[in-house]
Formats: sequence, structure tokens, C-alpha cells
Amino acid sequence: MSYQEFLAERDKIDYLIQQGYYIKNVRENLSGAFVEFELKMPDSSEKKDTTQILHIQNADARKYFSSLLIRQMKQAK
Repeated sequence: MSYQEFLAERDKIDYLIQQGYYIKNVRENLSGAFVEFELKMPDSSEKKDTTQILHIQNADARKYFSSLLIRQMKQAK
């Protein structure tokens, strides 16, 4: 995996976080991690998918979303 792949996966994660999504669930296996994001406050007037799933394969990107998850859990307290 290259640095460019890490940047691409990090940008996808950051985009969802900026759109108001939070990490709801993580499933890891040998091919990477499947990170499920859910929209914090879906607007009921729009019919928008409130769940997104990203397949994160890069090890550095996996560390990145893990740090975001830890920060998210600390803020929820």
C-alpha cells in the first residue's frame, strides 16, 4: 500500500466526518476494515441514505480512523 492510497482513504473518512457522520460500527478481517458511518441528525425532509460503509485497506488509514473513534468515544462521555 502506498502513501497515495492512505491519503485517498483518509480523505474519504474526513469527508464523511465533515458531512456530519460518526463511526457506528467497525468490522475487521484479513482484507481490511469495514467502517460503518451513520449520519448524526438526518434531515427528515430529505430522503438521504443515513449510512455509509467504507472498506479501509491501508494500515495507516486504519490507525487514523481508530484515533478518530477514540476521540469520538471521549467526546460522548
